[in-house]
Amino acid sequence: MESLLDQVGGAKFVNRTVSEFYGAISHHLSTYETCDFRKQLSRQAQFLNHALSTTPEPDRTSRASFLARGLNPELFDAMLDYFEGQLLELGYPSELCSHLVSTASGLYGGCEQDLSIAC
Repeated sequence: MESLLDQVGGAKFVNRTVSEFYGAISHHLSTYETCDFRKQLSRQAQFLNHALSTTPEPDRTSRASFLARGLNPELFDAMLDYFEGQLLELGYPSELCSHLVSTASGLYGGCEQDLSIAC
């Protein structure tokens, strides 16, 4: 069975979509929010690729927690909304889109996020 990542076009699609999201919102962010823009974009893409892969690590493993701790929760939620919208616009089934969002949200919600190291 194909992973969610494979079903949406792989890491290349995820990385491009996350980059498009940050390009679209960049002019709305404050100086504080953009202090480490590239790190936030990179971690968001890495986390999604990890969450949607065939065998993502368990919720509490060091890799998932490390990536989640570097994410801004509001930007993560907004990016998932954007990602879901992009998939729907491209004609992906709504069930797949919902499953993708719930999978990524579930992994993110299960990770400790107390230390945000990126804006």
